[in-house]
Parts: sequence; structure tokens; C-alpha cells
Amino acid sequence: MAIVQFARFKSDKPEEMVKAAKQGKAIFEKHGAEFLRLSRFHTGAWAGEWLISTRYSSWDVYGKVQEAVAKDPAFAKLMAHTPTFAELKGRNIAVGVDL
Repeated sequence: MAIVQFARFKSDKPEEMVKAAKQGKAIFEKHGAEFLRLSRFHTGAWAGEWLISTRYSSWDVYGKVQEAVAKDPAFAKLMAHTPTFAELKGRNIAVGVDL
């Protein structure tokens, strides 16, 4: 059962979003996330907004990564910088169903 966390941002600074996502990818994957991906909506109500997706193999791994990231000074610095170029619009967690 995979756990996927989504964070949606509004920003008109694509270079900053890509740079921040690359930094976030290194941090989250270092601490055990399966991946961090950046996407941009091209249609619908969220067209132009950005989506950061992180995936974890289980709730246990999700919790361990969240705990480690919360203590990581590089993540704190990234989170302090992000509001200077982007606005967090939403955050969700989806739980995969094993078929």
C-alpha cells in the first residue's frame, strides 16, 4: 500500500519552482521517500499551478521520513524560502489500494 502526499502551489516563477523541487527531491529521497516529482497543471481549475508529489512504501516509512525531514536544517531553510516565490494552495494524502 503506497502513501502519496501532494502539495499544490501557485507561482509565476518556474525557475524557482524547479530549483526548489530539486532541493526538496534530494532531501526527501535522502530520508527514505521513494520519489519526489514536480508537475504543472495544464488544464482544469488548477491550470498553471504546480504539484509536488512524494511517495512512500508504507505509513511507517511516511512517518519516519516526516520526522527526519522536520529535523533537517536544509528543509527548514527551503520552507522559509518557498513563500517568497510560491503560495501553498492545498495539501492531500492518498492511500493506495492493493488490487
